[in-house]
Amino acid sequence: MDFLEIKEQVIKEINSALNKVEGVDKLIEAISSSSKVFVVGSGRTKLMIEAFAKRLGHLGLDEHVVGEIVQPPVSKDNLLIVASGSGKSIFPLNVAKKAKEIGMKIALITARKDSEISRVADFIVYIPASIKLDSPAEKRSFQPLSNLFEQSLLILCDIVAILIQKKKGLQNNDLLKYHTNLE
Repeated sequence: MDFLEIKEQVIKEINSALNKVEGVDKLIEAISSSSKVFVVGSGRTKLMIEAFAKRLGHLGLDEHVVGEIVQPPVSKDNLLIVASGSGKSIFPLNVAKKAKEIGMKIALITARKDSEISRVADFIVYIPASIKLDSPAEKRSFQPLSNLFEQSLLILCDIVAILIQKKKGLQNNDLLKYHTNLE
């Protein structure tokens, strides 16, 4: 396969996964009704969910990445968004358990509806995508490891940010006041 063939296959897989996503409306409502939004993930999935946190910040929302040195305390009126393809990554799982003890609302974005984190979460945003732990029979992608989940997660989160932007009636110029200017 050459570059163009692989590009077409990747885009086709992402489109297929995003066409079957479940739970987006609940996520938008939970974000919109929370005083603070915290995100957590591991590995490359963490990078995708951190990019989402940045987008939420551009929308003027009070967002934080779990584990950062400047992370404020959480409370019951906050939302924790956990991104985990498998739904069993150790750090996000332990953070979700602690958040549940505190009484936070927990959203899980995952490729597995039934998992350890799903049993702690208040609701799930499901992306039907391959992850690194798939058996050959479960594999939904020609791409390696969890590429399809991570790519779909990033695009899903950007779409959610756009939907929130539209819901709030914000224009791109409104977002610039929340964009870094020390660059």
